[in-house]
Amino acid sequence: MDGPDRDDGPRATGGDDGGTEVLRRATGCTPGGWSVTVPPGRPGLERVEESCLAVADGRTGVRGSLEEDGAGSRPGVYAAGIYEREPDGSERLVEAPTWTAVDLAASPGPGVRLLDLRTGAVSRTVERDGRTVLQSVHWLCLARPGTGVLVAEVDGDLMAAPGGVGADGDQVDTTAVPSALGGVIEMTSVTRVAPLPVPAGVAGPDDPPPAVVTRLVGVVAGRRTRTLREDPTRLLGRARRSGIAGLWDEQVAAWARRWEVADVEVVGDEELTRAVRFGLFHLMASVASRGEAAVGARGMTGPAYDGHVFWDADVFVLPFLAATWPRSARAMLEYRLRRLPAARAAAAAAGFAGARFPWESADDGTDVTPTSGVDEAGHVVRILTGQEEEHITADVGWAAWQLAAWAGSWRFLDGPGRPLLVEPARYFEHRMDVDRAGSAHLRAVIGPDEYHEHVDDNAYTNLMVSWLLRRAAEVGDRQPGTVVPGEPARWRTLAHRLVDGYDEERGIHEQFAGYGALEPLMVAELGTPPLAADLVLGRERLAGSQIVKQADVLMAHLLVPDGIARGSLAADLDFYLPRTAHGSSLSPAVHAALLARMGRTDAARQLLHLAARVDLDDLTGTTAGGLHLATFGGVWQALVNGFAGVRVTGPDDRALVVDPQLPPEWEELRLRVQWHGRRVALRCRNDRVHVTTDRLLAVQLGAGPVTAVHPPGAWVERTGGRGDGGRREEAT
Repeated sequence: MDGPDRDDGPRATGGDDGGTEVLRRATGCTPGGWSVTVPPGRPGLERVEESCLAVADGRTGVRGSLEEDGAGSRPGVYAAGIYEREPDGSERLVEAPTWTAVDLAASPGPGVRLLDLRTGAVSRTVERDGRTVLQSVHWLCLARPGTGVLVAEVDGDLMAAPGGVGADGDQVDTTAVPSALGGVIEMTSVTRVAPLPVPAGVAGPDDPPPAVVTRLVGVVAGRRTRTLREDPTRLLGRARRSGIAGLWDEQVAAWARRWEVADVEVVGDEELTRAVRFGLFHLMASVASRGEAAVGARGMTGPAYDGHVFWDADVFVLPFLAATWPRSARAMLEYRLRRLPAARAAAAAAGFAGARFPWESADDGTDVTPTSGVDEAGHVVRILTGQEEEHITADVGWAAWQLAAWAGSWRFLDGPGRPLLVEPARYFEHRMDVDRAGSAHLRAVIGPDEYHEHVDDNAYTNLMVSWLLRRAAEVGDRQPGTVVPGEPARWRTLAHRLVDGYDEERGIHEQFAGYGALEPLMVAELGTPPLAADLVLGRERLAGSQIVKQADVLMAHLLVPDGIARGSLAADLDFYLPRTAHGSSLSPAVHAALLARMGRTDAARQLLHLAARVDLDDLTGTTAGGLHLATFGGVWQALVNGFAGVRVTGPDDRALVVDPQLPPEWEELRLRVQWHGRRVALRCRNDRVHVTTDRLLAVQLGAGPVTAVHPPGAWVERTGGRGDGGRREEAT
């Protein structure tokens, strides 16, 4: 923490401090695939728009409310990982008051609002009778988390107290929102309202002059039990010294650095590119680069799911960050590491060794999954996911492996990340049972398809656990002193014995034991997906049918293609796709990735468009509660792992494997990643890929030979067939 500094307080900002010039630059923002525009005149969608126009800096976020709020609005400020305990014992994200409000005498109308994806700024322009009566811009500083900026030019007639403009100097406001769990959000803002010079003859002598409102805000969130690392007034002091113009330049540069390693462009489809960038922007904005990052299902864009951390974060959000900004992926894993004591306690409470991660996690890592809820018909129903959706424990280990695989280094897995594989392996070793024939089973579980509960041997769960046991054995072999003698050998044996539901005669995986005997309904008999099959059929009949909520068996094909039966993807797709309702927003992107991998690019493209528009078009009717971060991560995986065919299997990969399958409507698929310490840009076509790299890079195109690409880059031509995502390892 900085020492005492008498100039660090929230004092006068000195005029508008470059605010009017920044406002001009911000509202003249880039068109095309780099901005999302919200037009006026969409009543009833206020909260949806607030979610879509939310901005964040990795630690704090603010919803995109109008400056005057208005009917239907739900403004709010959130801080990642700061939860409140409700009277019923549940935990939810703390909500603090918004800092983007301006005291107006009346609403000028919503005008046109725009989110600039290149700068992370939200601007608004309202015109009346051919002239601009309000212009504003606000942003949270990516390079200095916790610092917010607002600039607005307001017609004099709209100001609540035009006679007092500039009369009282700066207004300083301080807010503290404490939590019963020991957290706190502290916020201090300094606001200046000053008259804007008007050229002679433009306004009458009795007309109130327009005003420029400038505001700097400092937001600090953390634990009251320890000294906070920052203080909002110090944040404001440093921001004041930089000035609004300086903060803007800093913001533009910070976001440029992020896009330089993360951009995705579908050449030939600007609207898809815009939707993809919209999702990637919110993924980058939602995760801190230092400390720990608690990434809730809706990030910091809204209150839905109470900010709880699900498997969504580990399986869908983290891979994007592991490939583009590994510091943020590491912060997500730090969240899990700091909650290992709770995971070990949960395993012990169930009578097992190792660690069992909760299905819904919040403050300290204890399970906060509700045990009951109310369905659409008003009936109270039991919620079993907290007890039975145990694949989360394997998913966390998979996420840790992803960071190491993209980094090309064992450093994390050999060090602090080792427990994220070893402890879950110990848990599952004791959790499963072995029958007289020597086969191992995991009973009474729920897979990603949550329409079927309390099932035995869910294929996704067992395939993930089998994969986890093998990877944990590798980690144990590297450092024998960190595991109990004999553990790696036992884990490999159990991985081989754990049934995966594969039927060799039919070439498909049975989703769980007994699934094949259920009523063989197809989704087309119920309606057009995506649909909520539980509302159509009722819970009881749905549970007795083969209708699947979302990708289940197929999720394993996406996540662990090297741990599943070779050649089974096509048959599994043909079998499960007609039975899948896509009742979860996660599902379409998974299917898009796998269809693309199989060369079925038209069907893949349609599902990709569906996934990419889930929030921009509010396809699920739930965007008002916040954005679907995991869906954005799924879209990225569909493009990178599906259409571009990028494969990463582990830290020892010798070449970056790329195997494009693009629809004819696309000219190129361009993407940027970081692989094994190299910055890589790919321009993918079906017959060749241009690779840009900052260091010597080995590339394999499909099943072709490995090619050495020297900086700055070169084209790699396809000379062999397509690669095979099937099993690459022996079963023993």
